[in-house]
Amino acid sequence: MAGSDKKRALVLIADGTEEIEAVITIDVLVRAGIEVTVASTNPSDSTSESVKCSRGVRIVPDTHLSALPLPTPPSPEDNTDAADSSQYYDVLMIPGGGPGAKAMVASPLVHRWVQVHFAKPGILLAAVCAGPTVLKAAGVAKGAQVTSHPSVKDELKDYFEYRDDVKGSAIVVKDEEAELLTSRGPGSTFDLALRIVEEVRGKDVMESVHAPMMFA
Repeated sequence: MAGSDKKRALVLIADGTEEIEAVITIDVLVRAGIEVTVASTNPSDSTSESVKCSRGVRIVPDTHLSALPLPTPPSPEDNTDAADSSQYYDVLMIPGGGPGAKAMVASPLVHRWVQVHFAKPGILLAAVCAGPTVLKAAGVAKGAQVTSHPSVKDELKDYFEYRDDVKGSAIVVKDEEAELLTSRGPGSTFDLALRIVEEVRGKDVMESVHAPMMFA
């Protein structure tokens, strides 16, 4: 999955999204040379141009999810999806925040975006905090290893292979088969974002981003 070619990430946000999880991810990915699109998933008739996050911080998204071209998987008779591949993102990221995640759980449009990206090999899905509840609502990655914020464990444990033993350097859980990364909450978002960079751009790029941040 890693490589030097241009990589793109789609970060979904909604009213009630945890701003730390969204902004840290966006910032780290941009530092790694990944082109990030921030898409609102609020109802399309919303009159506000900004998204009001869980602590009241407002983020102005690049676009609304409904304005982006939804990739169309090839038909069984078609042996190539080259014409459509540019519509996919290399990473689809779902931050947490209870109200924001609940809004995405209730959004058929979000489900479809998750489903088409999950179905295409080589694309990385990532979710943190309550974000994995959106994956469950979309019906993808059943049985995959995931972790989350403890507050949503009971919603996930019967659908996924749930991990609540993660800490320290193992705070990010990767399910290889599902091409999925998950982590626990705001405090683990740097770890998750750097792991995304490592997966899509390689270890050297990740280390070049990590070092100047001056972690203890």
